[in-house]
Amino acid sequence: MTRSQGTPRAPRRALVFAGGGLKVAYQAGAVQVLLDEAGIEFDLADGASGGVFNLAMWCQGMTGRQIADNWRNYQPLGDFSPNLGAWLRGPWGASVLTARGLRRHTLTGFGLDWHAIRSTSREAVFELFNVSRQELQPVPAAQITEDRLLSAVALPMWFPPARIDGDTYIDAVFATDGSLEEMIRRGADELWVIWTVSTRGRWAPGFVAEYFLMIEAAANSGLRRALQQIEQNNANIAAGRPGAYGRPITVHLISAEVPLGYLLNFRRSSFVRAVDLGVRDTRAWCARHGIRTRPVPPGPDPGGTVSDGAGSGRGAAAVRFHEVMKGQLTVGETACESTARMVLDLDVVIRDLDAFLADPGHAAEVSGSVRCAAFGGRLPLRSGTLRLLTDAACTEGTEKNMTYDLAVTDRLGRALRVHGVKRLVRGARPEIWADSTSLTTEVRDEAAGRVVAAGILRISVSGFLRQLATFRATAATARGRAGALARFGGFFADQLSQVYVRPVRPMPPPPWLAVPRPAATPALDSTNDENGNGTSGRSRRGPGLTSRGAAVTLPGSGALASARTSWPRDRIPSLRYAPDRWYSTVFADRNS
Repeated sequence: MTRSQGTPRAPRRALVFAGGGLKVAYQAGAVQVLLDEAGIEFDLADGASGGVFNLAMWCQGMTGRQIADNWRNYQPLGDFSPNLGAWLRGPWGASVLTARGLRRHTLTGFGLDWHAIRSTSREAVFELFNVSRQELQPVPAAQITEDRLLSAVALPMWFPPARIDGDTYIDAVFATDGSLEEMIRRGADELWVIWTVSTRGRWAPGFVAEYFLMIEAAANSGLRRALQQIEQNNANIAAGRPGAYGRPITVHLISAEVPLGYLLNFRRSSFVRAVDLGVRDTRAWCARHGIRTRPVPPGPDPGGTVSDGAGSGRGAAAVRFHEVMKGQLTVGETACESTARMVLDLDVVIRDLDAFLADPGHAAEVSGSVRCAAFGGRLPLRSGTLRLLTDAACTEGTEKNMTYDLAVTDRLGRALRVHGVKRLVRGARPEIWADSTSLTTEVRDEAAGRVVAAGILRISVSGFLRQLATFRATAATARGRAGALARFGGFFADQLSQVYVRPVRPMPPPPWLAVPRPAATPALDSTNDENGNGTSGRSRRGPGLTSRGAAVTLPGSGALASARTSWPRDRIPSLRYAPDRWYSTVFADRNS
């Protein structure tokens, strides 16, 4: 059955894996959400510089979660293979590093299969720069090889150039850090760009800082130029004049200031953190734009151990410890309020340390008891959960919480919920001890829905020292047990340092990437299923939101920048943006 004349074709959607050095670990987290949790499908993709790693994994058919987990398990020191011979030549040396570490460690660790990449049915372009011919060369996936992929990340001075078929190739970042024009030329109507190059525009002294400042200048000016051309094209079409591209183009841009260096990073935990930021920010971006997401469970890790977050993985390392907190609560809701002493005697168990570290919620099981005379003495826990050092909402990682959720039944048969939070906040005078040992607690009657007691519980210095002595790990070997405790300790120290030592501060978007303000609330056609989950119309690519058209208003022109959609494609809601500066496309920054 053929489509009737005049029926608009489904827009072609392109995913742009923009470069950003090792900052593209954040991009992997965003891809996990877009591909797996939102179920968005792309017709073609482009990658440049560090983004080619993620593009290669996408071409191979990896899921978004697999791509993200590859970066969570990334060991940065494996890339560093010093070019000692070049060092002896001083300023005439070819490069600081060789490509040996990338070839033997990174490509192998990511599990790249060159036959699978070249055989992909997905349309993809790898951006290479041919120095010999002084031209940018878009290479299709069918022609990509290990040497060509490495040439795409051969950053001058840092890595040696690649010699392929008699020509010299280097990283294309100075020509493009993601070719929007190439995607448009190949028929894309919607461009989804994940941008990790810093847009702060800050000068810093030092050779290394200034080198990467040059990269930022080249990449950001190229992005800005491409967006301006798209805006002019859309404005011309809206005014009835010919556009440079012959059709309206919509851009969705996810951008962030990623807390990683472009090249010099030494801790795996930094990459876990960057990936998790990408996951969190993109979920928030989808929520703001009415795109439903459903978190997916972890898949097999590179070692073949399946982790489902509940400790089902064979050989998974576990960590447990004992914690006691004591304090006075105010009990009652009337003038006859009284005080009562409460003691939380808790056993915390992390059944799968790998899953715990990979999960942004960092959830652990809690058992034990609550002791309080006002509620009948010692009450065993019916259930308990501890979320350890998670980012507080809307704080961009500058505040973290330890959240205890404990269910008990008192002597009167009432179902009570004991909820406590330790808030870690960097103030003018950081108080790490008070923050990490003070639990603001409330006891709520679940049936009545009211708070029946509240107060603050604390850990004493002696209690904290006793708690440290209770830490135990479970693993197949003594080395594994020691490693598990070290990894947990490193996680805890790193989370504290994010707040008190090197916090990630929110950065407002620069003026040239100003965020348009929604002029109307998105209209969503949705209902709830029997489980309370939102449902809506279905399309050939899966369930999603029924769209009434994704529309973006161009600043100064009043023109619509996108046509109506019908794909899960039906996941994009009706959005209309009022004019704001020159930037015409949907933009989401975790700092907005």
